[in-house]
Amino acid sequence: MLAAAALLSLPFALPAAAAPCPGTVVLQDSFTTPNPALDLTVNESKITIQGGKAEVTFLQSGSRNEEYVGKKYGDANVCATFATAKTDKAETQPAGILLWAVDYTAFYTFEILPGTRQFAVYQMVPGTWRTVPLAATASAAIVKTMGAPNTLQVETRGNVIKSQQVGTFTGTPPPGGGAVGFSVSNANTSLDTWDVTDFSVAIP
Repeated sequence: MLAAAALLSLPFALPAAAAPCPGTVVLQDSFTTPNPALDLTVNESKITIQGGKAEVTFLQSGSRNEEYVGKKYGDANVCATFATAKTDKAETQPAGILLWAVDYTAFYTFEILPGTRQFAVYQMVPGTWRTVPLAATASAAIVKTMGAPNTLQVETRGNVIKSQQVGTFTGTPPPGGGAVGFSVSNANTSLDTWDVTDFSVAIP
């Protein structure tokens, strides 16, 4: 079996709409109407799809993981833009791209923590909550200003995850590829919101 790599590109703030993911776009969610592949059930948060964004409003502390179920990807570029409201507090509340998902109990996420200008990789493992294969790492590329967007690009190429800042390490993508999506979380001390825009997947 050929091993490939997941290249984690650091986020940058972009004006207006973000540029599309490089490659042939095979999924692009404009967030004007709900995509039936997403699970919009209200739990500790509610999600509103309209006006070009997916707005996640937290009703209590927790996280929101959304997967575009029904389609698996092997080698792909996944891109999305994340922003909090200007009135939110600059706390450690991560957001990022979900990839290599088997289901809602098994997946990886590449997330940024704008409040501390860090990024990390998490792995959700069934029955054990989540592990941290790449611990929080500082990056000046992450925009800390509340309300400012951060655009992420993750390139999956198999089982090696590479970052220019920390080198490479090995992940475990599911055979045949996995679903993709996005993940946002809320800090314990306030009930904040996250806006997700410009979500797209492209085949290189």
